Amino acid sequence: MSKIPFLLIFILAVASLPVINNWLSHRSQNLNDDYIGERLDNYISKNFDRVLKALQEESAKNSYANATKNKISQHKNEIFDSTYPYSGNENSNIIAVGFFDYSCGYCKAIKNDVKQLINDGKIKYIFRDAPILGNNSLKAAKGALATYFIDKEKYLDFHYAALDHRGEFSDKTILGIVKNIGINENDFNNSMKNNADKIEQMINNSKLLVRNLGVGGTPFLIIGDSLFVGATDLNVLRKKVDEKINKFPA
Repeated sequence: MSKIPFLLIFILAVASLPVINNWLSHRSQNLNDDYIGERLDNYISKNFDRVLKALQEESAKNSYANATKNKISQHKNEIFDSTYPYSGNENSNIIAVGFFDYSCGYCKAIKNDVKQLINDGKIKYIFRDAPILGNNSLKAAKGALATYFIDKEKYLDFHYAALDHRGEFSDKTILGIVKNIGINENDFNNSMKNNADKIEQMINNSKLLVRNLGVGGTPFLIIGDSLFVGATDLNVLRKKVDEKINKFPA
C-alpha cells in the first residue's frame, strides 16, 4: 500500500505538531513518496508514544460523535417535538433544540447568542425547559410553561426575562415576571392549576431526554444530528446551521 494515504491520515491526527508542520513547510525540498516515507518513519520511531496518543484521542472523538448521533437518531421524535414552545422560521428544514435551566449561569450567558441565532431567520428553534438545578428552577420552568398555555408569544417574554433574573426564583419573583410581561395574575394562576399535569409531563420528558442523551448539564443545543454542550460560541453554531442548509437546501 502507498505511504501517501497513511501520511494524510497521520497529518490529520497530528497536524498541530510543530515538527511535522516545519518539514512540510520546506517547499524547496523535493517531497517525493520515498522522501516522505523516510521522514515519516523517522518521526514515528522517535515519537511513537506521542503519535499513538494523538491517534487514540482522535479515535475517541470520532467514537463519541458517532455515539451521540446514534442517540439523537434514536430519540429524534421526542427531541424535535413541535408541541413545545418554539420560535424562528417555522418553515425551515433546519431545526435546533435548546435545553436549559433558568438558574444556570451558562444558560443566562448564551441568551443573546441564542436570540441572535433565531433572529438570523434560518432555523426553527424549540425550547426545552429542563430544570435540573433544584426546586427554584422547577418553579421557573412551570411558570414559563403556564405562560405558554395562556399566550405562546408571551412565553418568549417570560423566557428572556427569567434568564435575565439574578438570584433565586421565589413565587413572588415569578409572579412579578408574569405581571411585567402583561399576563393577568388570575389567568396565570388558573393556567398553573388547569395545565399542571401537562406542564409536569413536558418538564419530565425534557429531563428524561437530558439523561437519555447522556449530557451532564445545561445548556446544550442540538442542530440536526450535532450536539453542542455548554456555552458554545455563536459563530460555531452559525457555521453548523450553514452546513446543514448547504446539505439540505430548501
